[in-house]
Amino acid sequence: MRSLFVSLSRTYGFMYWWPASSPSEVIVGAILAQNTSWKNVEKALKLLRGIELNDLIVREDLEDLIRPAGFYRQKSRYLRNAIKYYIDKIENLSLPFSVREEMLSIEGIGRETADSIALYAFHQRTVPVDSYTLRVLNRFFSSNFSIKDYEHIRHLLIQAFSTDELMEFHGLIDEHAKRVCLKNPLCNVCKISEKCPGRR
Repeated sequence: MRSLFVSLSRTYGFMYWWPASSPSEVIVGAILAQNTSWKNVEKALKLLRGIELNDLIVREDLEDLIRPAGFYRQKSRYLRNAIKYYIDKIENLSLPFSVREEMLSIEGIGRETADSIALYAFHQRTVPVDSYTLRVLNRFFSSNFSIKDYEHIRHLLIQAFSTDELMEFHGLIDEHAKRVCLKNPLCNVCKISEKCPGRR
């Protein structure tokens, strides 16, 4: 795992992936990012900017505000649930406690979203395992991981990296998958292809 981390770091440099001004901003972004591109999420976040959390819960036009992120009816419900839970149960609690487990108890929040929130909002040692992670790991290590191996992969990464490294590694993998390690990979321009058994 560390060999991939080093190769990606040398290729892309420091990512500072998913910067946010507050835990609540990460929560909102993580929910909006479900099943859509970050470009669409940014459009919705721009419309939400400046709205207080308590106001966001009761906004009648919430669906319209987050429409650019897609699935706006479902996501508006998930957002209200998550924000209310955050305000009632998490905002005033003292760490440590498992944010991941807290988030998983909320409707509409699965493992990937919960891990994103726990890692990027609260700097807890976990990591989301998304489709990009599966693609890059399978090619670089000649493995055959699937989403069924989510917890196994998560634990492998947790054992290999510190919390700060997990934040960076996840960003590097996503960046690499979006730029060159596509479904049809651009191995001819990939700067780590010489180390990748999956190169074409």
